[in-house]
Amino acid sequence: MINMNEKTAEDLLELYFRTADDKSDEVSSENMGKAIVYLIAAADKGLPEAWAELGACYYNGLGVAKDDKKAVDYMEKAALRDIANAQMNLYIIMFQNAKTDDEKKNALFWLDKAVEQGIASALFEMGTLYYNGIIYKQDFAMSLEYYRESADTGSAEALAMLGVMYQNGQGVQRDLEKAAEYFTDAAEEGSLSGLFYIANAYMGGLGVEQDYEEAKNCFLYLIDLEEPFYLMPDLEDTRIRSDIALTFHRMTVYDMVYPMAHHNLGVIYQQGLGVGEDPKQALFHYMSAAENGYAPSCIQAGTMLYIGEGHDADFGKAFEYLTTAVNAGIGEAKLVLGMMYYEGDGVEKDREKGLALLDELIAAGNVDAIKVKNDLLSGKK
Repeated sequence: MINMNEKTAEDLLELYFRTADDKSDEVSSENMGKAIVYLIAAADKGLPEAWAELGACYYNGLGVAKDDKKAVDYMEKAALRDIANAQMNLYIIMFQNAKTDDEKKNALFWLDKAVEQGIASALFEMGTLYYNGIIYKQDFAMSLEYYRESADTGSAEALAMLGVMYQNGQGVQRDLEKAAEYFTDAAEEGSLSGLFYIANAYMGGLGVEQDYEEAKNCFLYLIDLEEPFYLMPDLEDTRIRSDIALTFHRMTVYDMVYPMAHHNLGVIYQQGLGVGEDPKQALFHYMSAAENGYAPSCIQAGTMLYIGEGHDADFGKAFEYLTTAVNAGIGEAKLVLGMMYYEGDGVEKDREKGLALLDELIAAGNVDAIKVKNDLLSGKK
């Protein structure tokens, strides 16, 4: 039986981490109860590193009941003692819960502190704020600087974003080959976005020799990961479990690339790029992407279901997907949706609304809409 009073806070924290498996760095569920006792004791003895870890445990409900107030209290104590991980976590929590720009600016206080300490995730986040023009005015030069610092500090996602900037010529001269190199390096370092972008490069022959098979394999890897919707680090992993910022970022990245990988597989199978044309597989991937909120796939899946390509026609589902696409600002979906309203396919017949949708496309210069409207008015479908 270990006497907590005889142990220093540092010893107790070491005991907490020592409950992890030597090879996996993971703490089993049965050991977590014992481990958390050591952590709480270390925190009670005033160790800032223990406060940061315990705050993350309370936030994630790991070994203790989830308690956001206790989580923030412990993180603030640690952050005020310059524990960078706690500073970054506080920023993420405050920024995500912010309802106004002023509240977001308050969160930046902790991001600035973590940036001063050269934390890779903080440097990446600052680069992203400048890249997207959030809070700060969009500034590709500043974004590039922060991404480079983040990449030098070990961020694979920063490497991927450097590739994006070289591919688009944002803040640098456009260089597709250099972009592909960054994407490859990022993917090799475990970046999901890097893997997606290099797959796109192979698909389009952008900076690399076009290779549909390699592109397909990369996309398949992304959709076949063990956690298909949220690729979260194991919260029992002692190396990363207290990094809420990293967990949040990985979830955000995967939410982005998962549906887009499905969409691009849909394109590959629909167009027969390096494979035989397979409408059934194409529809499956378009629908998978659509069900995960990717609007461009909604128009593809909706159109295929309307005409019965890859599956028996399903007007109801087609109408649902096409409406989602239109609401997301994809005007091309109005073409088929206008036909559906006019004919009453999957929706109550409303010829006036159907023609109005087609007229909107015609006003925008869509030649196909002119033909469809003429065919409908002449009795053709």
